[in-house]
Formats: sequence, C-alpha cells, structure tokens
Amino acid sequence: MTGPETAAVARTGAVVGLCPITEANLGDGIFSGREFITAGGLFGVGTDSNVNISLTDELRMLEYSQSHGYMARNVMTIRDGPVGQALILAAAEGAARALGRDSGRIEAGRLADLMAIDTQGDVLFALPDERLADGLIFAAPEGAVTDVWAAGRHVVRHGRHVARDEIEAGFRAAVASLRESP
Repeated sequence: MTGPETAAVARTGAVVGLCPITEANLGDGIFSGREFITAGGLFGVGTDSNVNISLTDELRMLEYSQSHGYMARNVMTIRDGPVGQALILAAAEGAARALGRDSGRIEAGRLADLMAIDTQGDVLFALPDERLADGLIFAAPEGAVTDVWAAGRHVVRHGRHVARDEIEAGFRAAVASLRESP
C-alpha cells in the first residue's frame, strides 16, 4: 500500500490481519507497519498456511521484517518500553477488536484471555519481568507457553490442548478420507 492508503486504512478503524511467516514464504513484501501504527492502526497476527503455526514466530517475523525494511530496531512500537510487550499487547488488542471480543487487555470486566510462561527455562530465567515478553518472542524455545486460558476456560494445560486427542483423531480421519478419495 502507498503511504496515504496505509493511513486511510488505519483511520477506518479496520484491523489488519497479518501473517508474516506466510508473507515471507510467498515473497509478498513487507507491510508498512510503522506508518500504520503511527496513524493509529490496529493489527492482529495469524497464520493462513501450514508453513509454521506459532504466535511467537509470527510476532518475531513481523518485527524482523519491519526492522529489515526500515533498517531500524523496535519498529512496531510507538510507545516507550520493550518491543515484545508492545507486539503482544497490540496483537491482542487488534485480535479482540477483529473478533468482537471484550478482551485484549487485563482489566476488570473483560474476558480472561491469558497465557502462562515457563520463566525457569534456559532462556527466560535470568530476565526481569519487564523483559519476559522480549525473551518469549525473540529467544524462547517452543513450549515456553505452558498454559492458555480463553474467556477464562483453561484450554491448554502443561503445553497440551485439552481436546488434543479428539482434534488429532479427527484430523487423522479427515486426512485418511482425503487419501482414499479419487
């Protein structure tokens, strides 16, 4: 998008859905992130393929692509503070708005969408609390997020989705059915 187009989209209040890993894999180019957030734009991240499905990898790729494109560091934050925290909070706020959910921030009356992080692993144990988000996005291995709550429901426990067995069985059955189809 051109600069004026980017600012115009931001002013509409629309949430831009970004899939940085897929965009990099396909060679789609780099989103005009700095202009968009400076104009008050909101974004969410996700995945639209099976190249890799990981929130932290998507956020890392987003910041790295922006850093590469703008030849600067900490591009996706316009506030003071750690870029990792800014990325997580901005993506959560954008996703909440896009989904029409009263979540995206920890406040009384909002849905409890939370994650627990293993802060004792090799990478995160030495970080102060204010740098944990940076460590999570830019350095932590898979599995650092141990538990997830969505609207207060505990959906990931000890790194495993509570319905994983059922979901995996359904997936395997669907793939088997596709393989048997002419």
